[in-house]
Amino acid sequence: MNILPLKSDLIFKLVFGDARYIEIISAFLAATLDIPADDYEDLQIIDPHLERDRPDDKLGILDVRVQLKDKRVISVEIQIRETPFMAERVAFSTGRNLSRQISPGQSYSQIMKVITIVITNYDMIDIDNYYHHKFWLYDPEKRVGLTDIMEVHTLEMKKLPETTSDDSKENELLNWLRLIRSDREEEIELLAAKTPEMKMAVSRLKQLSADERTRMLYEARELYLMDEKARIDGAEAKGIAKGKAEGKAEGERQKTLEVARSMLAGAMSVDLISKFTGLSVEEVNNLHL
Repeated sequence: MNILPLKSDLIFKLVFGDARYIEIISAFLAATLDIPADDYEDLQIIDPHLERDRPDDKLGILDVRVQLKDKRVISVEIQIRETPFMAERVAFSTGRNLSRQISPGQSYSQIMKVITIVITNYDMIDIDNYYHHKFWLYDPEKRVGLTDIMEVHTLEMKKLPETTSDDSKENELLNWLRLIRSDREEEIELLAAKTPEMKMAVSRLKQLSADERTRMLYEARELYLMDEKARIDGAEAKGIAKGKAEGKAEGERQKTLEVARSMLAGAMSVDLISKFTGLSVEEVNNLHL
């Protein structure tokens, strides 16, 4: 039996978003965020269930959303394939999680902090090699923060260092990300021995891998994502081909106009120029303008 990939968004949600194994997401969040351990008491998973048998476009993003005991919301999602405008989409979804908290007439003071964690299997931040970034609303010139009510963390698995850190908490985060990234059963078993929570995550992963329905859902999800990529690639290729054809046609037209101008300069009649070049009489007359 092949172990299903934990970096699949579907499998990730089934492991990290299952309320029966709340210790898994709690340990991962504790390794990622600077939040006191007491804040994870009474942690609740929001919308833990898959709504449909086929995880298609109607299901949308398979994120894991949790709520701390003080009502702060944390959203965790994983992206294997490079997604256009990812930064903008993350900003939009974070803002939407903020706006959901109050209705018209309620006070802004009721809004609680929203944290978004995005795990990618590609380089999302191109300007450096740090695998973990934390973003707030911040003035970089004056080094002053406006507010931390919106907090976004990016975790880029392709940038993970091979060496360990002097910081035990960072090592724990690295181990979690290596577990999520890994496709090798031997490495997965070694990482499972690191902490009880990682052992629980691997045990849950094996349980899902042995379940026929989960495998069918995984295969359906992968097929849908592949179809979506094919549609996008096809549309891009069609657009490029159309642009090239239009560019070629415009180039030919410009050559024809230049020929017509030369014929006008040689005092040839408009009718003759029109017949020779295929331009209308009106188009030839416009060349005088």
